Amino acid sequence: MLSLKQISMKRFYILLSLVSISLLTFSQAVLVEDFSSGQMPPAGWSVDGYSSQWSTSDSDNAGGSAPEGMFTWVQEVGISRLISPTIDLSEKEFITLRFPHYFDNYSGTDPKIGVATRSGSKGPWNIVWEEAPGGDVGPELKIIEISNDDVGANDFQFCFYVDGNMYNMDYWYIDDINLYEPYELDAELSSISTPSFVNGPTEVTGKVSNFSNNFIVSLEINWQVGEGDVHSTSITGLAIGTGESYDFTCDQLFDFPIGAYDLHVWIATVNGGDDDFLDNNSLTSPVSVVSYLDQRVPCFEEFTSSTCAPCASYNTQFVPWVANHADDITLVKYQMSWPGSGDPYYTEEGGDRRGYYGVSWVPWQVADGKQIETTIGAVNSFFDAAMVNPSFASVVGTHSINGTVIDITTTVLPFANFANNRVHIVVFENVTTQNTGNNGETEFHHVMMKMVPDADGTTVDFVDREPFTMSHQVDLAGTNVEEFDDLGVAIIVQDFGSQSIHQSAYSVEDAVFATEDRLNDVLLNGETVSGFDSDIYEYNIELPEGTTDIPLIEGIPMDDNATVIVVPATELPGTTIIDVFAEDLASHKRYVFNFTVQVGIDNPNAKEVSIYPNPSTGHFYISGIENALVSIYNITGKMVAEYKNSNGKINAQDLSSGIYFIKIYSDQNIITKRITINK
Repeated sequence: MLSLKQISMKRFYILLSLVSISLLTFSQAVLVEDFSSGQMPPAGWSVDGYSSQWSTSDSDNAGGSAPEGMFTWVQEVGISRLISPTIDLSEKEFITLRFPHYFDNYSGTDPKIGVATRSGSKGPWNIVWEEAPGGDVGPELKIIEISNDDVGANDFQFCFYVDGNMYNMDYWYIDDINLYEPYELDAELSSISTPSFVNGPTEVTGKVSNFSNNFIVSLEINWQVGEGDVHSTSITGLAIGTGESYDFTCDQLFDFPIGAYDLHVWIATVNGGDDDFLDNNSLTSPVSVVSYLDQRVPCFEEFTSSTCAPCASYNTQFVPWVANHADDITLVKYQMSWPGSGDPYYTEEGGDRRGYYGVSWVPWQVADGKQIETTIGAVNSFFDAAMVNPSFASVVGTHSINGTVIDITTTVLPFANFANNRVHIVVFENVTTQNTGNNGETEFHHVMMKMVPDADGTTVDFVDREPFTMSHQVDLAGTNVEEFDDLGVAIIVQDFGSQSIHQSAYSVEDAVFATEDRLNDVLLNGETVSGFDSDIYEYNIELPEGTTDIPLIEGIPMDDNATVIVVPATELPGTTIIDVFAEDLASHKRYVFNFTVQVGIDNPNAKEVSIYPNPSTGHFYISGIENALVSIYNITGKMVAEYKNSNGKINAQDLSSGIYFIKIYSDQNIITKRITINK
């Protein structure tokens, strides 16, 4: 791949948090730096050599939180150091340095990266960690225990350094620097890895890290949703050493109705008791149980150029791959103004999109918002994983072209609450031929011509099952469009912060989507609901006495292209909702089913009547009756069998397995009993 060897202008944010030990609330920290104050080097820090190469980046490549520190390549051979403030470590014998980092390699194993310490502002640097990367490194968390002669000095300093041929690298990212004295026993809940959006019972998982001097041999992990039950998992037989981590899975599943929740997880005990620092023992993560799942349409965004030789090589494989998967993906290509003289179809909107992703070279492939390698192996691996990973939103769009003017209407139907999302509408030309450069390519596919309304897209806070429709009219005169009858439109629904893409789609030219949003039938435990009418939207259903199982409801739409979403009742009495969205996703009907359970009148004779065996295969006896009328009802309340003048011997073996209710009419009394038939 071809690296972009130039420095782009960016906004940087930096923060120094240098606090005396007596004021600290985070671990036994001596120095903390998270690069968010707005200056580089941070206050109290300094740079020795190539100071202009150190900056901050509004990214999280190291694995911390944006922003982060960054060293950028330069065509030089030398050494550069980012040097900490002077720190008083008098009477200390050891100290620990912790930081996440990511090294973005370009070629070779030079330069080296590392950490060194010294005592005295002119003292020699002593290496405590060094690596000569032969490829990308990380993102990973480094924990370095320092116990050399510099520890104990009242003028201790440490530095991060790059040493060697700096042209052979792209970037080195560093974040969340923490110099601290480890506790004797300190377990940190580093992360909750339970997905943010789930459908059905889901494991509660996460990571615990050991930042203490001793092994962690046992843990008790608790989790809770709201003010609900506390679920506890005991884990024994561990041997988590200093700086090591352990991925845990709790015993109980997260199993809640459709809705949004806060999942609170915490370390209850370590090695059978409290650890020495409790402030890092808990985390809370939002988890939404989605109302529906749709097939994901993976979105590929390629940054390329007609002056990029590696781009031509990659496209000889990628273009045929796209043709073979045209119905399964969404594709947009952004032509860049570099290397060489650049691609003449570069636009500022493409430059903005490049800045959003932090694109450093071409070809650069983004898939559902994340960079992947520009190899067909990587493309196939991503595609295979994406196709079994459902989407929590549906998208449709239609557009029409009149001369140079394009009209676009898009509807997004979310199946959970999504805050701070962007809907990007991208007009592209299927094939262009007039932007050839020096890389040998003669035609270019899916080239972005206009982002609507602009590169920032439209900001939306989506609400579960509330369609969002927007329309735009854009005059494409003055763009790079070669043929106005060769345009397409891509729709991308993206989380702005995480960059993850929820769903994507192509708009359909001159499409007319159906608006039929009614149900043709509703099945209650497999049987049609008595009295159902497509144009009646609320029903009150009384279930037989003794019903405890929530009925299973299924909606059959009039139009097979409609989306039917069933939100079941969570208890009885309760309400099940069926939302029906037409093919256009905007037209919507809601059917409501209110369930109550029949309450019988106390009958002293009921105690004298019994059914056996129960469960039964269908052949059973009723004791305590003579010449009675016996009626059998299924769980929906439909009578499925009747026996007149029964003396208690019932043969109902033609009934399928399930729960049934038996009404016995005798001597002016009505007695209801319940039986389970198992075949």
